[in-house]
Amino acid sequence: MLFYLSLLETEEQKKNFIEIYGRNRDSMYCVAYGILGQKEEAENAVHDAFAKLADKFRRYEGLSEKEMEGLCITIVRNTAINLLRRQKRILPLEDDVMEALYQEENAAKVRFPEEMAVEKGEAELIRRLLRELPAVYHDILVLRYYYGLSVKEAAKILGISQNAAQVRLHRAKEKLGKALDEEGIK
Repeated sequence: MLFYLSLLETEEQKKNFIEIYGRNRDSMYCVAYGILGQKEEAENAVHDAFAKLADKFRRYEGLSEKEMEGLCITIVRNTAINLLRRQKRILPLEDDVMEALYQEENAAKVRFPEEMAVEKGEAELIRRLLRELPAVYHDILVLRYYYGLSVKEAAKILGISQNAAQVRLHRAKEKLGKALDEEGIK
């Protein structure tokens, strides 16, 4: 923790960072573990993600609690995937990554809208198809529908314009819709 705090400038930033760390560490670990499959590697990914967050904390200070949660998940997910790539390992084909997102305490309350409208088997298919989408489309869908962020909030987290986020969301829905059509669902 001292390492992260040493990257921050003010006492207020340090206090806010400690709160963010406490609220998000466990869910970030679940996501990293789901991708990497090993305790030590997941802990390393979480550490690296918090170091990245602390390094650029000034940029993210104005985010709401929900936006910060989405940002933390996105950073640790990308960090874990990069660690995996550096190790030249292949991403798991199971639903580990998406299941890690659903292991949070309030997971039963927050679901993708598609899951509410389809049977359990179809929900599993949607999770698989989401996992197969390129990261840029996957991330915008997760931020928008899983975390319930507005397009503007998601754009801020992803570091893109609101217009770009809208375009990305539209394309992501089209790609998911096409994949569902190919599976005979829609």
